[in-house]
Amino acid sequence: AKEEHGLFFEITMKDTLSQDLDLTFLPKPDRLLFTPHLSVLYENNSWAQRDAYRILAFALERGTTSPHDKERCHRLWSEFLGPFFSLSLNWMHAPAVAYQESTPDGSKKLITAPPVVVSEEEEDDSLEDEDVSGRGVVTEEMDTGKAKDADQLNDYHPLPTGSSVCTLYGEGIVKDFRRATQMYVVELPFGTAYLRCSTVLCSLLPAEKSNYTKQLRSEDRSRLGRPTDHLAIGTQSLFLVFRLHQILVSRLNIAMELAHKVGEDKTLCTLVEQMPDLNPKAAARRRYEAYLALVYALLDGGVGGAAEGGKYEDRVRSLLGHGAYELATMDKLISHIWKNLQSVAQDETMWNMIQLYRRHLDAGSFQPEAFRQEAALLSDHEPMYAFQWCPIQGQDKGVLHFEYLGDIAEDEEDEEMPANEDEVMAEAEPPAEPNHKRPRRQ
Repeated sequence: AKEEHGLFFEITMKDTLSQDLDLTFLPKPDRLLFTPHLSVLYENNSWAQRDAYRILAFALERGTTSPHDKERCHRLWSEFLGPFFSLSLNWMHAPAVAYQESTPDGSKKLITAPPVVVSEEEEDDSLEDEDVSGRGVVTEEMDTGKAKDADQLNDYHPLPTGSSVCTLYGEGIVKDFRRATQMYVVELPFGTAYLRCSTVLCSLLPAEKSNYTKQLRSEDRSRLGRPTDHLAIGTQSLFLVFRLHQILVSRLNIAMELAHKVGEDKTLCTLVEQMPDLNPKAAARRRYEAYLALVYALLDGGVGGAAEGGKYEDRVRSLLGHGAYELATMDKLISHIWKNLQSVAQDETMWNMIQLYRRHLDAGSFQPEAFRQEAALLSDHEPMYAFQWCPIQGQDKGVLHFEYLGDIAEDEEDEEMPANEDEVMAEAEPPAEPNHKRPRRQ
């Protein structure tokens, strides 16, 4: 309660808070790995998770972080946090598409046409003909009228065949690059697509291979109870990232809830700004988006400075009423999240854990015993935490379970020690060397 509401709220109103989350009708964690010390609930994941990511990405770009740290933080989201919370990679790259497709006069032009998809039997060289679109096949046209664009295409270096890429239509594998038409042939989960260069957003680094992971998985028969669950083991910095991230998502839910309540409460008509000529749902959505714009301005240094006398807090109060006191410290919360995100991104032990997570994810299932056994080898005697993400089927909610595991490397070493104390003493004390000197005569 203290970290979410403040010390005053904890002392005066702690009796009204639910200290423990009732897991009676919620997904339980895997008992083979841990019994959770803490469980938190994520609500409205379909939009709250995305808004939280947008806010954190904006804070990263506007911050003073070095380009190297920004690249590592981006990898952390694309390779671990995004898949962990079921955020698609092509959605995360959508703002980059708008920037890449900008016209010279500054207007934006997004790609909305679907890709050309054919089955393997229909794929042939006839697609290179000029009258492909005349047979009813939807193609993506590229304006090559300007000499400047032509020069850029000539200097373009295509990705090699076999590269994993992220496109506007999902992740796939590059099969070929046709230089004559400047088109990629990409194998997507639903078929073969012929895409122009701008729709291929980036290449993806594959997970590091490990024969030890394959060996442990082949010997382990344990499985998570639900195929949609995700399992991870990480350091204390990752624990703080998850805990603070859940607070951020919960505060966005509070902002949305207040945006709906303010419009319905007639006693606040003279205290908050009104949204005329809108139905209640549209007005609530507009009020919430106005709050998000205020958060972006706060992170950009536009409002809330000491010289402006707390303009941010006054603006939040005028939008959402007096119940928005929890939203007054959003800048500090976001700052703490990025501080710990950078700690995770700079920790090599944590990157080894991320590669372990990706290997199990690519294999199609998480095996708890094999996961923990290899994590103990990679932990380098650091205190570890276990995390299990459990989406609630049929609802827009999810539960995140935590447990402190401690130094799991010591547990693995203790299992390898001999059980007999006599054997331990025999191994610890070397045999005495024989004495070849003659005893003195009395």
